[in-house]
Amino acid sequence: MKLYQALTQVTVNGQYLNDSDTYRIETKLKKPLHFTTSQLYQYINTVLRPGSRHDQNNLSFVVDAAFIAENYDFTAFAADNTLFTLEDKVAAARSIVADLNRHVSVNIDDDSRAVELLFVD
Repeated sequence: MKLYQALTQVTVNGQYLNDSDTYRIETKLKKPLHFTTSQLYQYINTVLRPGSRHDQNNLSFVVDAAFIAENYDFTAFAADNTLFTLEDKVAAARSIVADLNRHVSVNIDDDSRAVELLFVD
């Protein structure tokens, strides 16, 4: 599955991964993400409806960097609110698309209370 699917469709005890207060998210990857999983979850939470089927969401907010740069309000996403020039928005949008479309497997470790996102690098 892709990272955006894991963050919007996988639940633990009825809560989405980033909303869980009893499980922490661990990433197992060789190539680092451009943004943290919390930042990415914050982004997709504003543009996609969690638990929705693909045809119920505007997936341009996940796969089309030009669409994101043109249509997304980056002030809601940028922690330091520095993404104001078109070049900055395009670079951030490309990084968002690259991160959200990485393939992952999800492993839930009940003993250590962790959800492991195992990236295919």
